[in-house]
Amino acid sequence: MKRILITGGAGDWAQSFKQNFADKFEIFTPSRQELDVTNESSVIDYFEQQSKSFDVVINNAGTIHPKRILESDSTAWVNDINVNLVGTFYVSKAALNSNANTQLIHMSSTAGFNAYKDWSSYCASKAGVITLSKSLAADGFNSVCLCPGAIDTKFRDKFDIANNNVMTCEHLSEFVLQVLNGDFDSGDVLFIRANEFVLNP
Repeated sequence: MKRILITGGAGDWAQSFKQNFADKFEIFTPSRQELDVTNESSVIDYFEQQSKSFDVVINNAGTIHPKRILESDSTAWVNDINVNLVGTFYVSKAALNSNANTQLIHMSSTAGFNAYKDWSSYCASKAGVITLSKSLAADGFNSVCLCPGAIDTKFRDKFDIANNNVMTCEHLSEFVLQVLNGDFDSGDVLFIRANEFVLNP
């Protein structure tokens, strides 16, 4: 049974995946209190405390503070970068140091391709996740990046997003399962919306 770590484990998608597939995988969903992805020491300690390495690590932790650039709080802007991008680096590095064959799945966003109004920190960080994923693949590691649009979660409820462009947690999980099954190649990027899927856009 594969051991899977999902960062941002308290979130709706991570909990949905764990509930639906606990019979197929050994799934770990630590909260930020258990695994602070912005703190490299916390990340290293978490991996060192594990009895065995992880077969799969899903970099899912994310945050956003939607503000126009001139109104944006610098500390909050940098925190978005730290959670979304730097945290992905810390976790990926620790995972690969523990097991160089770990399968890495990174949760970016359609915002990594598109400039959304008031979302500069989120768009910048998610674009970085895409290229970090490609760089890991170029370095010879197993790395795939998913770029979903809006997902029906509490995180999404904070924003005014049309219901006809919102996917379910189960829809996103279908793509994760395809990655786990080896249906995509390392370095691939999957652009996913409720009614659209593009491989390597």
